Amino acid sequence: MNMHSSQFRLFLTYFSLAVAIIIFFWSVNNFEVITGWVGWIFGTLSPFIAGFVMAYIFSIPAHAIQRLLDRTKIVPIIRFKRAISVILVYVLFVLLVIISLQLIIPPVINAVVDLAIQLPLYLQQFLHFAEDFLDSLPIYMTLETLTDGEIGSDFNINNLINFINYETIFSYIGTFFGGAGTVLGGAAAGVAVGAAALFNGFLAIVSSIYFLFETEKLSKYLKRLMFAFVSTKVSTVIVDYGHKINQYFKKYIFCLIADCFIMGIIGFLLLHFIIGSPYAIFLGLLLGVMNLIPYFGSIIATVVAILVVWLTQGLAMGLLSTVVLFISQQVDANVIQPRLYGSSLKLSPLLIIVSVSVGGAIGGTIGGTMGGTILGMIVAIPFAKVITNIIDDIIEYRVTSRGIVMPVRGEVGLIEEEKVEEEKVATEEVDKNE
Repeated sequence: MNMHSSQFRLFLTYFSLAVAIIIFFWSVNNFEVITGWVGWIFGTLSPFIAGFVMAYIFSIPAHAIQRLLDRTKIVPIIRFKRAISVILVYVLFVLLVIISLQLIIPPVINAVVDLAIQLPLYLQQFLHFAEDFLDSLPIYMTLETLTDGEIGSDFNINNLINFINYETIFSYIGTFFGGAGTVLGGAAAGVAVGAAALFNGFLAIVSSIYFLFETEKLSKYLKRLMFAFVSTKVSTVIVDYGHKINQYFKKYIFCLIADCFIMGIIGFLLLHFIIGSPYAIFLGLLLGVMNLIPYFGSIIATVVAILVVWLTQGLAMGLLSTVVLFISQQVDANVIQPRLYGSSLKLSPLLIIVSVSVGGAIGGTIGGTMGGTILGMIVAIPFAKVITNIIDDIIEYRVTSRGIVMPVRGEVGLIEEEKVEEEKVATEEVDKNE
Protein backbone atom coordinates (compact mmCIF):
# COMPACT_ATOMS: atom_id res chain seq x y z
CA MET A 1 0.00 0.00 0.00
CA ASN A 2 1.59 3.22 -1.19
CA MET A 3 1.41 6.21 1.13
CA HIS A 4 0.13 9.47 -0.33
CA SER A 5 2.61 12.36 -0.39
CA SER A 6 0.47 14.46 1.96
CA GLN A 7 0.16 11.51 4.34
CA PHE A 8 3.90 10.96 4.19
CA ARG A 9 4.56 14.63 5.03
CA LEU A 10 2.11 14.38 7.94
CA PHE A 11 3.79 11.20 9.15
CA LEU A 12 7.20 12.84 8.83
CA THR A 13 5.99 15.85 10.83
CA TYR A 14 4.66 13.72 13.69
CA PHE A 15 7.74 11.52 13.62
CA SER A 16 10.03 14.56 13.82
CA LEU A 17 7.95 15.95 16.69
CA ALA A 18 8.19 12.63 18.58
CA VAL A 19 11.97 12.50 18.06
CA ALA A 20 12.29 16.12 19.25
CA ILE A 21 10.28 15.34 22.41
CA ILE A 22 12.41 12.28 23.13
CA ILE A 23 15.63 14.25 22.65
CA PHE A 24 14.30 17.05 24.87
CA PHE A 25 13.43 14.74 27.79
CA TRP A 26 16.69 12.84 27.39
CA SER A 27 18.59 16.15 27.49
CA VAL A 28 16.75 17.20 30.65
CA ASN A 29 17.51 13.90 32.39
CA ASN A 30 21.17 13.97 31.30
CA PHE A 31 21.78 17.69 31.61
CA GLU A 32 25.03 17.29 33.58
CA VAL A 33 26.42 14.85 31.02
CA ILE A 34 25.59 17.21 28.16
CA THR A 35 27.14 20.22 29.92
CA GLY A 36 30.21 18.09 30.63
CA TRP A 37 30.56 17.24 26.93
CA VAL A 38 30.03 20.84 25.93
CA GLY A 39 32.57 22.01 28.50
CA TRP A 40 35.14 19.48 27.25
CA ILE A 41 34.58 20.56 23.64
CA PHE A 42 34.94 24.22 24.54
CA GLY A 43 38.03 23.47 26.62
CA THR A 44 39.65 21.58 23.76
CA LEU A 45 38.78 24.21 21.17
CA SER A 46 39.43 27.17 23.50
CA PRO A 47 42.57 28.39 21.62
CA PHE A 48 40.67 28.45 18.33
CA ILE A 49 37.63 30.06 19.96
CA ALA A 50 39.92 32.70 21.40
CA GLY A 51 41.50 33.12 17.96
CA PHE A 52 38.08 33.58 16.37
CA VAL A 53 37.15 36.19 19.01
CA MET A 54 40.45 38.01 18.42
CA ALA A 55 39.92 37.91 14.65
CA TYR A 56 36.37 39.21 15.05
CA ILE A 57 37.53 42.11 17.21
CA PHE A 58 40.51 42.88 14.98
CA SER A 59 38.27 42.81 11.90
CA ILE A 60 36.68 46.07 13.07
CA PRO A 61 39.87 48.18 12.66
CA ALA A 62 40.96 46.00 9.71
CA HIS A 63 37.81 46.87 7.74
CA ALA A 64 38.26 50.54 8.63
CA ILE A 65 41.84 50.42 7.29
CA GLN A 66 40.63 48.70 4.12
CA ARG A 67 38.12 51.48 3.51
CA LEU A 68 40.91 54.02 3.88
CA LEU A 69 43.11 52.07 1.46
CA ASP A 70 40.29 52.00 -1.10
CA ARG A 71 40.35 55.80 -1.16
CA THR A 72 43.99 55.88 -2.25
CA LYS A 73 43.03 54.72 -5.79
CA ILE A 74 46.43 53.04 -6.03
CA VAL A 75 45.98 49.67 -7.74
CA PRO A 76 48.75 47.68 -5.93
CA ILE A 77 47.53 48.92 -2.55
CA ILE A 78 43.91 48.14 -3.36
CA ARG A 79 44.88 44.72 -4.65
CA PHE A 80 46.63 43.74 -1.40
CA LYS A 81 44.47 45.79 0.96
CA ARG A 82 43.42 42.72 2.97
CA ALA A 83 47.03 41.68 3.70
CA ILE A 84 48.10 45.28 4.40
CA SER A 85 45.21 45.86 6.81
CA VAL A 86 45.87 42.62 8.70
CA ILE A 87 49.59 43.40 9.03
CA LEU A 88 48.88 46.95 10.23
CA VAL A 89 46.34 45.74 12.80
CA TYR A 90 48.78 43.24 14.31
CA VAL A 91 51.61 45.78 14.28
CA LEU A 92 49.36 48.19 16.19
CA PHE A 93 48.41 45.39 18.58
CA VAL A 94 52.06 44.57 19.29
CA LEU A 95 52.84 48.26 19.83
CA LEU A 96 49.91 48.55 22.24
CA VAL A 97 51.15 45.54 24.20
CA ILE A 98 54.69 46.98 24.37
CA ILE A 99 53.41 50.38 25.51
CA SER A 100 51.24 48.72 28.15
CA LEU A 101 54.14 46.62 29.43
CA GLN A 102 56.44 49.64 29.57
CA LEU A 103 54.17 52.44 30.79
CA ILE A 104 51.01 51.03 32.36
CA ILE A 105 51.66 47.58 33.82
CA PRO A 106 54.70 48.46 36.04
CA PRO A 107 52.95 51.38 37.85
CA VAL A 108 49.85 49.25 38.32
CA ILE A 109 51.88 46.37 39.79
CA ASN A 110 53.73 48.78 42.09
CA ALA A 111 50.43 50.29 43.23
CA VAL A 112 48.91 46.86 43.94
CA VAL A 113 52.00 45.70 45.85
CA ASP A 114 52.12 48.93 47.87
CA LEU A 115 48.40 48.66 48.64
CA ALA A 116 48.85 45.05 49.78
CA ILE A 117 51.77 46.05 52.05
CA GLN A 118 49.98 49.05 53.53
CA LEU A 119 46.61 47.32 53.87
CA PRO A 120 47.15 46.09 57.51
CA LEU A 121 48.02 49.65 58.56
CA TYR A 122 44.96 51.03 56.78
CA LEU A 123 42.77 48.40 58.43
CA GLN A 124 44.20 49.26 61.84
CA GLN A 125 43.45 52.93 61.25
CA PHE A 126 39.94 52.01 60.22
CA LEU A 127 39.47 49.96 63.40
CA HIS A 128 40.57 52.93 65.53
CA PHE A 129 38.14 55.11 63.66
CA ALA A 130 35.35 52.57 64.22
CA GLU A 131 36.18 52.36 67.93
CA ASP A 132 36.11 56.14 68.33
CA PHE A 133 32.86 56.26 66.41
CA LEU A 134 31.25 53.60 68.62
CA ASP A 135 32.47 55.37 71.77
CA SER A 136 30.76 58.53 70.61
CA LEU A 137 27.37 56.82 70.24
CA PRO A 138 25.06 57.11 73.28
CA ILE A 139 23.43 53.75 72.60
CA TYR A 140 26.51 51.61 72.22
CA MET A 141 26.09 50.19 75.73
CA THR A 142 22.98 48.35 74.54
CA LEU A 143 25.14 46.07 72.44
CA GLU A 144 25.74 43.92 75.50
CA THR A 145 22.01 43.45 75.90
CA LEU A 146 21.53 42.70 72.21
CA THR A 147 24.18 39.98 72.30
CA ASP A 148 22.98 38.47 75.61
CA GLY A 149 26.20 39.38 77.31
CA GLU A 150 28.41 37.37 74.96
CA ILE A 151 30.64 40.35 74.28
CA GLY A 152 31.11 41.22 77.92
CA SER A 153 30.45 44.23 80.09
CA ASP A 154 33.77 45.92 79.24
CA PHE A 155 32.81 46.30 75.60
CA ASN A 156 35.35 47.75 73.17
CA ILE A 157 36.28 47.33 69.51
CA ASN A 158 38.73 44.50 70.21
CA ASN A 159 36.06 42.46 72.00
CA LEU A 160 33.77 43.04 69.04
CA ILE A 161 36.45 41.78 66.64
CA ASN A 162 36.96 38.67 68.76
CA PHE A 163 33.22 38.15 68.92
CA ILE A 164 32.82 38.10 65.15
CA ASN A 165 35.77 35.70 64.84
CA TYR A 166 37.74 37.57 62.22
CA GLU A 167 40.24 34.72 61.91
CA THR A 168 37.49 32.60 60.38
CA ILE A 169 36.59 35.39 57.96
CA PHE A 170 40.17 35.74 56.79
CA SER A 171 40.43 31.96 56.46
CA TYR A 172 37.42 32.06 54.13
CA ILE A 173 39.09 34.81 52.14
CA GLY A 174 42.25 32.72 51.94
CA THR A 175 40.24 29.72 50.78
CA PHE A 176 38.62 31.87 48.08
CA PHE A 177 42.01 32.84 46.67
CA GLY A 178 43.48 29.41 47.34
CA GLY A 179 43.23 28.34 43.71
CA ALA A 180 45.93 30.78 42.62
CA GLY A 181 48.10 29.82 45.58
CA THR A 182 47.78 26.13 44.78
CA VAL A 183 48.85 26.72 41.19
CA LEU A 184 51.82 28.82 42.25
CA GLY A 185 52.76 26.45 45.07
CA GLY A 186 54.53 23.85 42.96
CA ALA A 187 57.24 24.90 40.56
CA ALA A 188 56.55 22.05 38.17
CA ALA A 189 52.85 22.77 38.09
CA GLY A 190 53.54 26.44 37.54
CA VAL A 191 55.86 25.74 34.63
CA ALA A 192 53.34 23.34 33.09
CA VAL A 193 50.50 25.82 33.41
CA GLY A 194 52.64 28.63 32.02
CA ALA A 195 53.80 26.53 29.08
CA ALA A 196 50.23 25.49 28.29
CA ALA A 197 49.06 29.10 28.49
CA LEU A 198 51.84 30.24 26.16
CA PHE A 199 51.10 27.45 23.70
CA ASN A 200 47.36 28.20 23.74
CA GLY A 201 48.08 31.89 23.30
CA PHE A 202 50.34 31.15 20.35
CA LEU A 203 47.64 28.97 18.77
CA ALA A 204 45.04 31.69 19.36
CA ILE A 205 47.17 34.36 17.65
CA VAL A 206 48.05 32.13 14.69
CA SER A 207 44.45 30.99 14.22
CA SER A 208 43.22 34.58 14.45
CA ILE A 209 45.50 35.52 11.54
CA TYR A 210 44.09 32.70 9.42
CA PHE A 211 40.54 33.65 10.41
CA LEU A 212 41.16 37.24 9.34
CA PHE A 213 42.57 36.22 5.97
CA GLU A 214 39.85 33.63 5.29
CA THR A 215 36.83 35.60 6.54
CA GLU A 216 35.40 36.46 3.13
CA LYS A 217 35.99 32.99 1.69
CA LEU A 218 34.42 31.33 4.72
CA SER A 219 31.41 33.64 4.56
CA LYS A 220 30.83 32.95 0.87
CA TYR A 221 31.20 29.21 1.40
CA LEU A 222 28.65 29.17 4.24
CA LYS A 223 26.16 31.18 2.16
CA ARG A 224 26.60 28.82 -0.79
CA LEU A 225 26.16 25.80 1.47
CA MET A 226 22.99 27.23 3.01
CA PHE A 227 21.40 28.14 -0.34
CA ALA A 228 22.18 24.61 -1.57
CA PHE A 229 20.17 22.87 1.17
CA VAL A 230 17.67 25.54 2.35
CA SER A 231 14.99 27.30 0.35
CA THR A 232 15.87 30.66 -1.16
CA LYS A 233 13.29 32.51 0.94
CA VAL A 234 14.53 31.07 4.24
CA SER A 235 18.17 31.52 3.23
CA THR A 236 17.53 35.18 2.39
CA VAL A 237 15.95 35.75 5.81
CA ILE A 238 18.86 34.01 7.56
CA VAL A 239 21.43 36.05 5.62
CA ASP A 240 19.56 39.27 6.43
CA TYR A 241 19.45 38.55 10.16
CA GLY A 242 23.03 37.31 10.07
CA HIS A 243 24.06 40.65 8.62
CA LYS A 244 22.13 42.46 11.38
CA ILE A 245 23.71 40.29 14.07
CA ASN A 246 27.17 41.01 12.67
CA GLN A 247 26.50 44.76 12.61
CA TYR A 248 25.08 44.76 16.14
CA PHE A 249 28.02 42.83 17.54
CA LYS A 250 30.68 44.93 15.81
CA LYS A 251 29.07 48.19 16.86
CA TYR A 252 28.58 46.91 20.40
CA ILE A 253 32.18 45.70 20.75
CA PHE A 254 33.61 48.92 19.33
CA CYS A 255 31.45 51.10 21.58
CA LEU A 256 32.13 48.90 24.62
CA ILE A 257 35.91 49.09 24.20
CA ALA A 258 35.74 52.84 23.50
CA ASP A 259 33.60 53.37 26.61
CA CYS A 260 36.08 51.36 28.70
CA PHE A 261 38.98 53.54 27.52
CA ILE A 262 37.01 56.72 28.18
CA MET A 263 35.89 55.69 31.67
CA GLY A 264 39.36 54.43 32.58
CA ILE A 265 40.94 57.75 31.62
CA ILE A 266 38.19 59.77 33.32
CA GLY A 267 38.47 57.68 36.48
CA PHE A 268 42.26 58.12 36.57
CA LEU A 269 42.03 61.89 36.06
CA LEU A 270 39.36 62.35 38.74
CA LEU A 271 41.10 60.16 41.30
CA HIS A 272 44.51 61.69 40.60
CA PHE A 273 43.76 65.42 40.33
CA ILE A 274 40.65 65.80 42.50
CA ILE A 275 40.98 63.02 45.08
CA GLY A 276 44.77 62.82 45.00
CA SER A 277 44.79 59.04 45.41
CA PRO A 278 48.22 57.40 45.21
CA TYR A 279 46.50 54.42 43.57
CA ALA A 280 44.76 56.44 40.86
CA ILE A 281 46.32 54.55 37.94
CA PHE A 282 45.35 51.16 39.40
CA LEU A 283 41.80 52.27 40.23
CA GLY A 284 41.41 53.98 36.85
CA LEU A 285 42.46 50.78 35.09
CA LEU A 286 40.05 48.83 37.30
CA LEU A 287 37.18 51.19 36.42
CA GLY A 288 37.94 50.82 32.72
CA VAL A 289 38.38 47.05 32.62
CA MET A 290 35.38 46.29 34.85
CA ASN A 291 33.25 48.43 32.57
CA LEU A 292 33.51 45.54 30.09
CA ILE A 293 31.00 43.68 32.28
CA PRO A 294 27.64 45.25 31.46
CA TYR A 295 25.70 46.95 34.24
CA PHE A 296 27.36 45.17 37.19
CA GLY A 297 31.03 45.79 36.37
CA SER A 298 31.00 49.56 36.80
CA ILE A 299 29.10 49.23 40.10
CA ILE A 300 31.62 46.75 41.54
CA ALA A 301 34.63 48.80 40.38
CA THR A 302 33.14 52.02 41.80
CA VAL A 303 32.50 50.41 45.19
CA VAL A 304 36.06 49.04 45.30
CA ALA A 305 37.51 52.44 44.37
CA ILE A 306 35.48 54.19 47.09
CA LEU A 307 36.57 51.64 49.72
CA VAL A 308 40.25 52.02 48.75
CA VAL A 309 40.03 55.81 48.94
CA TRP A 310 38.19 55.61 52.27
CA LEU A 311 40.76 53.26 53.80
CA THR A 312 43.81 55.09 52.47
CA GLN A 313 42.70 58.74 52.68
CA GLY A 314 39.98 58.90 55.28
CA LEU A 315 36.23 59.25 55.45
CA ALA A 316 36.07 62.77 53.99
CA MET A 317 37.91 61.76 50.83
CA GLY A 318 35.86 58.59 50.67
CA LEU A 319 32.66 60.64 50.63
CA LEU A 320 34.13 63.01 48.03
CA SER A 321 35.14 60.08 45.84
CA THR A 322 31.60 58.70 46.16
CA VAL A 323 30.15 61.94 44.83
CA VAL A 324 32.74 62.32 42.07
CA LEU A 325 32.52 58.72 40.83
CA PHE A 326 28.72 58.74 41.03
CA ILE A 327 28.61 61.85 38.85
CA SER A 328 31.05 60.27 36.37
CA GLN A 329 28.88 57.13 36.15
CA GLN A 330 25.79 59.25 35.50
CA VAL A 331 27.61 61.18 32.78
CA ASP A 332 28.68 57.90 31.22
CA ALA A 333 25.17 56.42 31.34
CA ASN A 334 23.31 59.52 30.13
CA VAL A 335 25.80 61.29 27.85
CA ILE A 336 28.71 59.10 26.70
CA GLN A 337 26.94 55.79 26.08
CA PRO A 338 23.96 57.31 24.20
CA ARG A 339 26.40 59.18 21.94
CA LEU A 340 28.40 56.01 21.31
CA TYR A 341 25.61 53.49 20.88
CA GLY A 342 23.01 55.82 19.40
CA SER A 343 19.58 54.26 18.97
CA SER A 344 20.74 51.02 17.35
CA LEU A 345 21.40 49.22 20.65
CA LYS A 346 18.93 51.04 22.85
CA LEU A 347 17.37 48.59 25.33
CA SER A 348 15.34 49.05 28.48
CA PRO A 349 17.27 48.79 31.78
CA LEU A 350 15.09 45.86 32.88
CA LEU A 351 15.85 43.94 29.69
CA ILE A 352 19.57 44.65 30.13
CA ILE A 353 19.56 43.30 33.70
CA VAL A 354 17.62 40.17 32.70
CA SER A 355 19.71 39.49 29.59
CA VAL A 356 23.02 40.02 31.42
CA SER A 357 21.95 37.70 34.25
CA VAL A 358 20.75 34.99 31.87
CA GLY A 359 23.82 35.37 29.63
CA GLY A 360 26.16 35.08 32.61
CA ALA A 361 24.38 31.95 33.84
CA ILE A 362 24.52 30.31 30.41
CA GLY A 363 28.16 31.30 29.88
CA GLY A 364 29.13 29.96 33.30
CA THR A 365 27.31 26.67 32.68
CA ILE A 366 28.92 26.13 29.28
CA GLY A 367 32.37 27.50 30.03
CA GLY A 368 32.54 26.29 33.62
CA THR A 369 34.77 29.22 34.59
CA MET A 370 34.48 32.86 35.60
CA GLY A 371 35.70 33.77 32.10
CA GLY A 372 32.72 31.96 30.58
CA THR A 373 30.36 33.85 32.88
CA ILE A 374 31.87 37.21 31.96
CA LEU A 375 31.84 36.38 28.24
CA GLY A 376 28.20 35.37 28.49
CA MET A 377 27.37 38.67 30.20
CA ILE A 378 29.20 40.65 27.51
CA VAL A 379 27.49 39.03 24.51
CA ALA A 380 24.07 39.01 26.21
CA ILE A 381 23.13 42.57 25.22
CA PRO A 382 23.62 42.27 21.42
CA PHE A 383 21.88 38.88 21.52
CA ALA A 384 18.97 40.46 23.39
CA LYS A 385 18.83 43.22 20.79
CA VAL A 386 18.73 40.68 17.96
CA ILE A 387 15.98 38.67 19.67
CA THR A 388 13.87 41.79 20.29
CA ASN A 389 14.44 42.81 16.67
CA ILE A 390 13.19 39.42 15.43
CA ILE A 391 10.14 39.59 17.72
CA ASP A 392 9.35 43.13 16.54
CA ASP A 393 9.60 42.01 12.90
CA ILE A 394 7.26 39.07 13.54
CA ILE A 395 4.74 41.31 15.29
CA GLU A 396 4.95 43.89 12.51
CA TYR A 397 4.42 41.19 9.87
CA ARG A 398 1.41 39.77 11.70
CA VAL A 399 -0.13 43.19 12.28
CA THR A 400 0.39 44.24 8.66
CA SER A 401 -0.86 40.95 7.17
CA ARG A 402 -4.07 41.15 9.22
CA GLY A 403 -4.67 44.79 8.31
CA ILE A 404 -4.63 45.89 11.93
CA VAL A 405 -4.18 49.61 12.58
CA MET A 406 -2.89 50.26 16.06
CA PRO A 407 -4.93 52.91 17.89
CA VAL A 408 -3.71 56.44 18.21
CA ARG A 409 -3.83 57.80 21.75
CA GLY A 410 -7.50 58.37 22.64
CA GLU A 411 -8.91 55.93 20.09
CA VAL A 412 -10.71 52.76 21.16
CA GLY A 413 -10.96 50.58 18.05
CA LEU A 414 -8.06 48.60 16.64
CA ILE A 415 -9.39 48.58 13.09
CA GLU A 416 -10.72 51.57 11.23
CA GLU A 417 -14.13 51.37 9.60
CA GLU A 418 -12.59 51.46 6.13
CA LYS A 419 -10.47 48.41 6.95
CA VAL A 420 -13.56 46.60 8.21
CA GLU A 421 -15.44 47.34 4.98
CA GLU A 422 -12.50 46.18 2.88
CA GLU A 423 -12.32 42.90 4.78
CA LYS A 424 -16.07 42.35 4.34
CA VAL A 425 -15.83 42.92 0.59
CA ALA A 426 -12.83 40.60 0.31
CA THR A 427 -14.66 37.90 2.28
CA GLU A 428 -17.75 38.17 0.06
CA GLU A 429 -15.61 37.85 -3.07
CA VAL A 430 -13.95 34.72 -1.70
CA ASP A 431 -17.35 33.18 -0.87
CA LYS A 432 -18.61 33.91 -4.39
CA ASN A 433 -15.55 32.31 -5.96
CA GLU A 434 -15.95 29.22 -3.83
